[in-house]
Amino acid sequence: MGSKRVGHARIKALIQENNNLMNFRKSAYVDGTQTATLTVAQSGRVVLVGAAAAGLAADAIFTLPEAADGLYYKFVYAGNAADGQDFQISTGNDTNFLIGGVVQHDPDNAGDDSVVYHPNGSSNSRANFLTPDAGTVVEVWCDGTNWYLAGTLISATDTGVTFANQ
Repeated sequence: MGSKRVGHARIKALIQENNNLMNFRKSAYVDGTQTATLTVAQSGRVVLVGAAAAGLAADAIFTLPEAADGLYYKFVYAGNAADGQDFQISTGNDTNFLIGGVVQHDPDNAGDDSVVYHPNGSSNSRANFLTPDAGTVVEVWCDGTNWYLAGTLISATDTGVTFANQ
């Protein structure tokens, strides 16, 4: 087998590709410790909710960008304990509503206490997650019109997931 020569331009291109990957990995998450409007550029990233020793400083609302096909966000609660604050995912308007559901598991209940919650499928554009704890993960993706969600809320709060209109 003969050796293959690689030109200077190709080496520069490979180095740039590697730098781009490293920069993507550095910014592959969004700090979710306070209310924020997410951007299209942040699609595909994990939103670390309450990612601090103290968790969320106050209730936080994460507003999704204008609906566009292929947008995707994953919300992961990353606080050190059950949070005393809540977080909300909002589509920003009732025209682009939520479809899907979220299961809540209550760790304080000695029995099996899991409940599934669904938006109304016609106008609910806000999903509220009350006092999240470790293991809370919610994913949302868009088909260009509506936002689909699926996830799990770990919370000792009764009725830990609520859906509402704007």
